Amino acid sequence: MKVFRELIMSGRWAGLLGVLLVPGMALAGFSGHQLVSAGADREYTLYIPDDIPGGAMPLVFSFHGSGGYPQSQIDTSHFDVLAEAHGFAVVFPAGAFTNSVTERSWNANGETGVDDVQFVRDMIEDIAGRVEIDRSRIYASGFSGGARISSRLGCELSDVLAAAAPVAGLQYPDDCTLKRPISIISFHALDDQVNHYDLSGDSRPYWRMGVETALDKWRQANGCTLANEAVQVASGITKYMWSSCDTDAVIQFYQTVSGRHTWPGSDSSGALQNMDASELIWEFFRQHRLP
Repeated sequence: MKVFRELIMSGRWAGLLGVLLVPGMALAGFSGHQLVSAGADREYTLYIPDDIPGGAMPLVFSFHGSGGYPQSQIDTSHFDVLAEAHGFAVVFPAGAFTNSVTERSWNANGETGVDDVQFVRDMIEDIAGRVEIDRSRIYASGFSGGARISSRLGCELSDVLAAAAPVAGLQYPDDCTLKRPISIISFHALDDQVNHYDLSGDSRPYWRMGVETALDKWRQANGCTLANEAVQVASGITKYMWSSCDTDAVIQFYQTVSGRHTWPGSDSSGALQNMDASELIWEFFRQHRLP
């Protein structure tokens, strides 16, 4: 497994590796896995908490940004720490698509080539052979390019995912037709210099729309009323919420004045420290499940 080998040799996994899971066994810690999906060799990193709860566990996907690795998303989100505290499994997939800017990205715009939607379906089945997962509580989150693929998955797998959480990369797929309304939580900074809050002439080719346009499309798709609640939760942070949506779907959006292109609460340079996106995402996820 190329990515898994690179992580071990680079030392970035020091102190993190657990035992390797095998089909039919739910052993705790980090483990690297590979599978063939849509004819391509793909890889992912799985984390199972040490204190495995009884019964089926929720499953959270956390997608790295374009050009990143599973380890970079582990370091950014610290979802393994939350998984340990709250008893869910978390998977950090490895991107294999080359977009208009970089490789190791995600096919978030449905272009020819890598099929990341099928990859997620295949990972779910592969993980289900290793640990008992609650199929009513599967979620997708991600940063930047990982947020864009989370947006696509929220549409194409709206009958599989209970909720989605794009951070610094919310979009709405042009060809999206929801199978059911899906709850969304998202975060974006007004000064994001990579995925611009407002679409502009110098926005990157993959960036199809501004954040408010994407929010409005999700609002319409979920059957939410136009009115929304707006609350200033901290200095420079406003929370917008649409709750009158079909089948009890909810949209929450945290607009931040600063923070640039980072994950709030992370160790990244310039990231906001008066809000923890990972904590808020898990709190949101735990409130939603498939009917």
